[in-house]
Amino acid sequence: MKIRERLVDNVAILELSGKLLGGSAGSEEFRVAIKSLLEKGINKVVVDVSEVKRMNSTGLGVLISVLTSLRGNEGDLKLAAINEVMEGILVMTKLDTIFETYETAEGAAQSF
Repeated sequence: MKIRERLVDNVAILELSGKLLGGSAGSEEFRVAIKSLLEKGINKVVVDVSEVKRMNSTGLGVLISVLTSLRGNEGDLKLAAINEVMEGILVMTKLDTIFETYETAEGAAQSF
């Protein structure tokens, strides 16, 4: 998995591409990126998942863990550019009620 990071005001936008699977280097990379943001005082994060091609239950667990970590630091995580694969997974697991989703990363960033 690849992660591209950019800042809009005080909101981090992380663009993920590839596979979000547990146990892979990408999942750990994602956690490290969040930890680094928190250390910089950035606790508002948008994750653009338009280029995520595959995700398993452990990948979902990573998203939930990151959400919990950010909320524990008075922040939040919002998902943007949900593709069909991601939407199906979120609806099937009822996580669409937990994560706020937006059509664009910029729209999600503005919602903070």
